[in-house]
Amino acid sequence: MDNELLIHILRCVGVLVGYIVPSVLVLLAIRLFSKVPSFVFRKLLHMVALICVSLMILSAGSWQAAALTAVILAIVFYPLLASVEKAPWYPRLFVEKSPGEIKKSMLMLFLMFAGIIFVAWGLCGQRHIAATAILMWGLGDAQAALVGIPYGRHKVGLPHTDGKKSWEGSLAMLGISFAVGAVMLATFQGLPPATAFVLAAAGALVGTATELFSPSEYDTVTVPIAIVATLLALLPMAG
Repeated sequence: MDNELLIHILRCVGVLVGYIVPSVLVLLAIRLFSKVPSFVFRKLLHMVALICVSLMILSAGSWQAAALTAVILAIVFYPLLASVEKAPWYPRLFVEKSPGEIKKSMLMLFLMFAGIIFVAWGLCGQRHIAATAILMWGLGDAQAALVGIPYGRHKVGLPHTDGKKSWEGSLAMLGISFAVGAVMLATFQGLPPATAFVLAAAGALVGTATELFSPSEYDTVTVPIAIVATLLALLPMAG
């Protein structure tokens, strides 16, 4: 590893630590000293991680540094969480859907970040598409839970869905994904507003549909991949 790449990686790590640490400390204080529901805390943690990773991508000096930083975090977080998951305070902070689910999700999450960075930025030269896809998925998925769990009254009964997701949550995801995508594509990708709206709508539709039909333990991977694939496929048509 050359010195320049090492410097870029250290800068990426610094950006993530600078944003994530204070944000997580605030969220932990809220979790410990308030009655915020577990699913809300969980989704707030996801949103912090996704926003921070997107900021890291947008400020990174190279795609190699950004991707390697994500891999390094996966390598660090998995054994760290494995070492503390038996502690008595762990269940108070995290509610797992199954034993070991948190550490597995974190591993998949950061490896997914690395893969998207490699494909969108490394192979296709589209740094902003990588950040856009991650935010469209992450903020949309969080909104689906924040709306769907407390307010979802109409369950999706389509074939090959799990019957737990609601139309209210899916519509919330669709709307937030579209809004985030349109802003990112117009602001950072420099697309005309009308073009940004079309691409964002396509990405949001594909992402929401993928989330509906994906097993919940795998949508961390399937949804962002579907969104980034849609955006990369349609981007050449935008001129």
